[in-house]
Amino acid sequence: MNADLAPVQTALQINMHPFDAPHVTHTLPHQIRVWENQVDRILLTVDTGQVNAGRYKGQGFDAAKARLFAFMESLRIKHPKLHIDTVDYGAEAHRKLGQLFFSRAPHYPDKAFDGGPFYVYFYGLMRANARYVLHMDSDMLFGGASQTWISEAIAQLEAQPNALVVCPFSGPPKDGGDMSLSLHVGMPGVKHILRAEKLQLDSPAWRFPTVSTRIFMIDMQRFTDRIGSLDLLRPDLKRRIRSYAFNQKPISMPAEEALSTNMIARDLYRLDYMGTGQGMYSLHPPYRSPQFYAALPSLIKRIEAGNIPESQRGDFDINSSMVDWSSAIAAKSRSKRYLKALKHLISANIERFSRK
Repeated sequence: MNADLAPVQTALQINMHPFDAPHVTHTLPHQIRVWENQVDRILLTVDTGQVNAGRYKGQGFDAAKARLFAFMESLRIKHPKLHIDTVDYGAEAHRKLGQLFFSRAPHYPDKAFDGGPFYVYFYGLMRANARYVLHMDSDMLFGGASQTWISEAIAQLEAQPNALVVCPFSGPPKDGGDMSLSLHVGMPGVKHILRAEKLQLDSPAWRFPTVSTRIFMIDMQRFTDRIGSLDLLRPDLKRRIRSYAFNQKPISMPAEEALSTNMIARDLYRLDYMGTGQGMYSLHPPYRSPQFYAALPSLIKRIEAGNIPESQRGDFDINSSMVDWSSAIAAKSRSKRYLKALKHLISANIERFSRK
């Protein structure tokens, strides 16, 4: 059982899964270098639940799990702020999480309608036990690396009472603090999304009505005061049918869409903030491929050194100017995606009917 952690002011909380091990061995030391001196706690939230069918099924789970935990333990010896937490799906943990995030909902799901993570995001925020929780996925990378970003971000939250979350700038900014807004597409389940607005602050900043579960820092006290209980976002008919077909439960759209919908309903927003000096921006690798894993160590060095091509500026996803994505893109062709979906559909229904 995970031990309770004492309340702190600031915490870095990182979600990961055993199958993240190939990149975590490179990204986690980078994330610690960037953030360790700015937070009171670092919490690694590991989802060790296995999926037997569908798109989140994988082979070699036990070996990946052993590799990940051995690596995390080696880091914990060197970093006293670091804590390792496994996701608890038990009844008591469900009850506590429900009280904190879903007190008005009769029930809430472990997984989103498509089998993607849902419960784990809120579990990590709960377990971090901090006023300000900087949440991120395990593959996030950071440039600028300002060592005052969190204190500046908290000051921005205090100055803007309708900001629920603040994020490092979405990708290295263009000249004048601009970004490529065409890349910030909407969310399938979220309607009436207002256009992002550039703010006149002491450094590049934009206001967005939605938030991604990849990266955000949330004011938990403001969440309690302004939202209190999240309303789930029910999938539409098409997605409910697809969910049933893949042996999932269509209770809610993904966590980021549910959170964004609740923010919009209460006139809350996300602030993308660069910060002073070198500031802080995030980058996200959109694919996984042998080329990516081979390039990852040098990619991190380039980002930390600020060696960013002009064509990467304004883009929050690492693009082909920094990594050769040709093989990964080829694997995402329409025919291959359909074949993969068919295999997942078959395995999901074999799993369903084998229980009967």
